[in-house]
Amino acid sequence: MEHRWGQRLTVDLAARIAGRPYSVRQARLVDLSASGAYMKVRTNLRPLSRVQVAIALPYSLGHHTPMVAAYVVRMGRDGVGVEWCEYGPQPVLELLRHAASHHRSAEPARYVPASDPLDEPKSIAEA
Repeated sequence: MEHRWGQRLTVDLAARIAGRPYSVRQARLVDLSASGAYMKVRTNLRPLSRVQVAIALPYSLGHHTPMVAAYVVRMGRDGVGVEWCEYGPQPVLELLRHAASHHRSAEPARYVPASDPLDEPKSIAEA
């Protein structure tokens, strides 16, 4: 069951996750939303543990690497699901805007509904 508050966007970004002092792991941000993210990472973090996520923003968004506070809410085979401590942190919203503007839409350029008269077969007399 989905409990996400925002729209999920598929991304592939470098990140770091720190759960305890001096315990920093390299990770890949796979899914991102205003309420949380899923990260591919090899680490043993317990659910509900607080972590800091450093997101490597694309060059065009700036040079700094923001830290976002989160809680581990789900453990997966290859990573962890985190929920941001603050809904829609500024670095995440900037990243979502950037990714959405560069994300290709799966919809065709022109949507033709099934009831469009262009799709109805013509009779022999009309053809």
